Amino acid sequence: MPRPAAPAAATDLRCPSPVLPPPDGPTIAGLLSPAPAPAPRGATRLWPGEPLLWSWGPWHPGEVRTVQCAHARLAAVGQCLADEVTMRHDLRQAVQDGHWERLTRWPGAYLLIVLQDDGHLTAYVDLAGQFPLYYGRHGPNTVLSTRARTAAALSGTAGRPDTAVLAAHIVCPAVPELTEGRTAYDGIRRLGGGQALRVAPSGGSTHWTYEDLAPDPGTRFEDSAAQLRSALTRAVTLRTDSAPRITSDFSGGLDSTSLAFLAARTTGRPPLDAFVYHHPGAPAGDLAHALVHAEQAPSIRLTVTRGGEDSLPYSGLPEHGSADQPDPAAAIGARQRLRLDHIARGGPGLHLTGEGGDALLAAPPSYLGDIAATAGLRRLLSDGRALARIRQLSPADVILRARRLARTPLHQAMSKLASDLDEPLDHPPRWADAVAWWPAPGPETAWLTNRARRHLAELAELAEERARSAGPASPSAPATPGTRAVLCELRTSAAVQAQFTSTARAFGIWPHAPFLDSEIVRVCTRLPLPHRIDPFTTKPLLAAALTGLVPDPVLRRRTKGDYAAENYHGARRSATQIRARLLRSPLAELGIIEPSRVIASVERAVAGLPAPFPALNRLLGADLWLTAGDSGQEQS
Repeated sequence: MPRPAAPAAATDLRCPSPVLPPPDGPTIAGLLSPAPAPAPRGATRLWPGEPLLWSWGPWHPGEVRTVQCAHARLAAVGQCLADEVTMRHDLRQAVQDGHWERLTRWPGAYLLIVLQDDGHLTAYVDLAGQFPLYYGRHGPNTVLSTRARTAAALSGTAGRPDTAVLAAHIVCPAVPELTEGRTAYDGIRRLGGGQALRVAPSGGSTHWTYEDLAPDPGTRFEDSAAQLRSALTRAVTLRTDSAPRITSDFSGGLDSTSLAFLAARTTGRPPLDAFVYHHPGAPAGDLAHALVHAEQAPSIRLTVTRGGEDSLPYSGLPEHGSADQPDPAAAIGARQRLRLDHIARGGPGLHLTGEGGDALLAAPPSYLGDIAATAGLRRLLSDGRALARIRQLSPADVILRARRLARTPLHQAMSKLASDLDEPLDHPPRWADAVAWWPAPGPETAWLTNRARRHLAELAELAEERARSAGPASPSAPATPGTRAVLCELRTSAAVQAQFTSTARAFGIWPHAPFLDSEIVRVCTRLPLPHRIDPFTTKPLLAAALTGLVPDPVLRRRTKGDYAAENYHGARRSATQIRARLLRSPLAELGIIEPSRVIASVERAVAGLPAPFPALNRLLGADLWLTAGDSGQEQS
């Protein structure tokens, strides 16, 4: 088959890449056309001699891995833990039989990019979506990048914000169906978890879901526990074997603490340095557990990172943001930087986090709808009563909500969302409010302008039509409420980890979240949700998988760290700065929010009253993202 045409001249107006400014972080990007452009300044070819894709560094060692064989070349971007012999062998097999998706089954989590000699380029995103790909159009051609901002610059859209995406991000983050793969950049789409994109030599593209993570009703709990034990042990061992320095979070909870114990067992360089964060003025409840658990493992050296006034939420918010997409964690950036600085004092290295464990192994409230639909009344009564007692709620109300959810198809939920946007909850959503396809809009909905709210309602009506036309027997029909909630939480966790990885880069720290590895995601999601949840046991699948490898007191902890006190303390300390930022926010200039309404919620938080902190954090992250564009960073 013919190769793509030779590179175009630098003056070719179809190729804006020669004037593309260098990104502010490691990036892979390209303008895929029959006449590929020369590499922009500061960039190198992803594959030597191949003009389609460019790479900017510096990357962590092993973060971008390339192999090639006759008729194809491959790049794995992220945390691919396969050895090079396996990568090359499997690439040759895929060339011969066309089963490219086998390349997504290597250990780790990574974006896979394959270029065939006939000019077709195919990309596969890891199942959690930790390493997405952004793409758009430049005339008849496709642009793509590992950074949305670079894709926007290549597309020539000048980084225009998508106001509907920003409004949905603030108010309806648990309803991704509203914006269906759109990003905060107008015209730039996100290839997310389990999705693939193929670009033809002509520049045209198609995308699809290559793995939908549907549960397998025939899967047994015992088999899943054994597979999870093997997969987690392997995931940690492969990392400890290759990293010159490895550290871990150690909150005292199940996820990060379990990984630390696994790492301590497998590392050849004990003791393992583990870190717990504690603010003496606003304790989250983790420190006591972490100290007790660390005493059981001489191979773990626990260090306490102590917060202060300067590490509170909303402290030190910069004038301009730097995130590639709106980052809710910007509100706790001071705490993140303190933690990372503490970890980095021992030198650069790989750092384990427990991100993803809650999404895969904990019970979303909506799982009760799955129980009501599939497991029978006796199981519903047992689980509903137990969960209601734990949260001091009415068992009858919880059970009725579950039965109502089991009878509500997705299109009806979308229709209700459209009306709920006009009459939102008058309080932040509570646990019982999430016994639904998603929690109903909360008081933050009133922050939106009437125009922005109406636009979201119209998007909900369009989503209702799509869901209704799909039908229950369609291959694209939605999952059950519980499994859908798990996937939404998984995508959110992946985005959180990706942003944290970006923040940590300046400190020489490379965070890894083994729970987000595709192999572990497969194991957990294959087991139907009612089979992996027990209201009487915290994360029963993880407890069964790690019994004997992790001390029983770790696996029995039923509480999680609570950072509410820090939120209130930080809001009081930074209230003046938050008000000033809201009054000049570009979100108001774009017609998305009414600043006075947001400030009223901030005043409630200052007074110690219930306030929608997650929504406030999303709003501030969007504000910082917009000001990054105003500051001219990465603009063409």
